[in-house]
Formats: sequence, structure tokens, C-alpha cells
Amino acid sequence: MVTKVSEVGQVIDLFKCIFNKRRELVDLGMKYGFLNKQTIQCSQDLDKLIDLYMQGFNTIGYRFYSI
Repeated sequence: MVTKVSEVGQVIDLFKCIFNKRRELVDLGMKYGFLNKQTIQCSQDLDKLIDLYMQGFNTIGYRFYSI
């Protein structure tokens, strides 16, 4: 399991964030279409989460590790 630890020690399950964001993206795409601003923003947010997962190392204020 990959988690994200913020500067204040808050642990966030990155897999769960990606899963939920992906579900939100599908819902928005079905409801508003793929070229809608909300859908595009959600897609960009998902890209950022996946990028954080792929980096897997320290980025400003966050540390990632596998449990």
C-alpha cells in the first residue's frame, strides 16, 4: 500500500485517492461529456495523483513509502 504523509503527519492512502478520482472522472464524463471544463479539470487532477504515485519519492512536504 502506498501512502502519502503530509508535513503535519497526516497519512493519505494514495491508491484510494486515485481510485476515487477515477470514479469521479467517469461520472463527470458520462454526465457532462469529455470536453466539459469540470471533466477536464478532474482528469488533470487525476494525472497529478498518478504522477505523485509514479514519482514515489520526496516532493515538497510529502514523503511516500510502501507498507
